[in-house]
Amino acid sequence: MTKKEITTILARATKEEVVKIAAPVREAYPVQIMKQPQKTLVMVKVRESIQRSLFYLGEVLACECMVMVNGVKGSSILAGDDFDKVLAAAVIDAALNGQVKESAGILTKLEGLRKAQEKSRAKQNARILKSKVNFQVMGEA
Repeated sequence: MTKKEITTILARATKEEVVKIAAPVREAYPVQIMKQPQKTLVMVKVRESIQRSLFYLGEVLACECMVMVNGVKGSSILAGDDFDKVLAAAVIDAALNGQVKESAGILTKLEGLRKAQEKSRAKQNARILKSKVNFQVMGEA
């Protein structure tokens, strides 16, 4: 699982889910906070659909944090202003970077969370597609 996939899963998860995944690491190792959770602004880059050029849409409120677990740094930046969630995500990042013994359990929990998120998203897409209107031009078959 790549860092991008892990970040996507954690960003879509609830605070309770992220804190629960980080709990075994926080219990087993001392967590040193190197950069307290704090609010920041992040520029949102978007690709324009016609010419495929990039431009900055604007800023979004985010929260960032950096920790050290068992001598290994971990960091996180997530949209929103949930300090507990971003701290737990940074702990997860440090644990995975340091390959602590809880890493396998973390990856298993993240994979389960990913599957649940995909199932929920598929269900929501199916509900939306039921209301989709199909317009046809007169004379086309």
